[in-house]
Amino acid sequence: MLRLLFFIGVGIGAGGVVVQLVGPPGAGDWTIAVSLTLIVGTSILMAVLRTARGISPASDADIAAARAAGRSAVARVDAIRQTGTLINDQPLCELDVTVLPQTGAAFRTTVRRIVKIVDVPRFQPGSIHSAVLLVPDGPEIALVDAPEETPAADASRIPPAAQAGPILRPEPGTVPMGGRRRRPFLGVGRRGRPVRFVLFAATALITAAAVVAPYHVAVGQSISALQEGRLHADLRSPEHLTAAVDAIAAEVGHRRLISVTVSADFISVTAPVRPGELASDSWMYRAGRVDHAGAAPSQPRSVAQEFGADEVSWEALWPVAEGAATDAGYANTDDMTLSVSRGVDSDIDSELFGQQTGPLRVVFSARDEYTSVFFDMLPDATGVERSG
Repeated sequence: MLRLLFFIGVGIGAGGVVVQLVGPPGAGDWTIAVSLTLIVGTSILMAVLRTARGISPASDADIAAARAAGRSAVARVDAIRQTGTLINDQPLCELDVTVLPQTGAAFRTTVRRIVKIVDVPRFQPGSIHSAVLLVPDGPEIALVDAPEETPAADASRIPPAAQAGPILRPEPGTVPMGGRRRRPFLGVGRRGRPVRFVLFAATALITAAAVVAPYHVAVGQSISALQEGRLHADLRSPEHLTAAVDAIAAEVGHRRLISVTVSADFISVTAPVRPGELASDSWMYRAGRVDHAGAAPSQPRSVAQEFGADEVSWEALWPVAEGAATDAGYANTDDMTLSVSRGVDSDIDSELFGQQTGPLRVVFSARDEYTSVFFDMLPDATGVERSG
């Protein structure tokens, strides 16, 4: 389970990196803390468990049950090694022992256990100890800390280590309990390793996909933009601009607008809360997401400032604007923006004179280090004129 949590953390981290690269500002910030917590926490716990692997802390009930089942034994220590790990300031040791069961042939195994410093002399090579077999058919044993219970006759019957065969080791990951081996949900040995690898990889991929899923539009846009040498889509391009306006209209709930500002990275829109009302809100489209910024800083003075999204040929605006700037000698159009709104009513006899209730216009400009030029055109991308 810890390994699954580790790879869930890896998936969250990988998905978070993708989201932070292609998503809007602030997207995926939470993934850093969650991913690091899972990866670091599970790594520490797995390291601790790996250090303690092989220790068989048999309970009194397990020892009593083994004796009642006739699984008593006597063991001779052939070698003792300190692993270099201290648990509660006591050394974790490996004991190579030769075991003579009450019934059956002698065998050799290795016992990992904490040996108190004061008890180290008791476990020197050649020392004899009572033991029990924790499972009937395996090398899992527990040394009983009562050497006086060991019959001397049994000690004399323990064969030399060379005659007891190779050292038998418990199956990795198993824990003897109640006379049976308890296996983990996911094994740790070589058997089943390819399946576990596939499971862990699938876990990481599914988790990463779940993190990225809310930003799938931004991911798709970035994949398309990479072919043009960009990380993010140019929202001024025909296919992205039309889709963005449709996405904004879907969030707003209608297709009536007050003003639209289009740049390469974001689109800012002011739209009435409800068609025909003065109260207006600001909306932002960036990296495939529409965000509601609340009330617009500048509220319209007349409902006549509204226009319909379908009155503008969105797909035609950028090609014409880019062409006009290029023809005017401005090759760098990366910073160009398009502004769509109604022009100022210049009819002095009109009740709306001086307000932005005139014909719908698209305004854009191009500049270099020394000069700049302004253009405007009709919403159908015709009638391009230099205005300054």
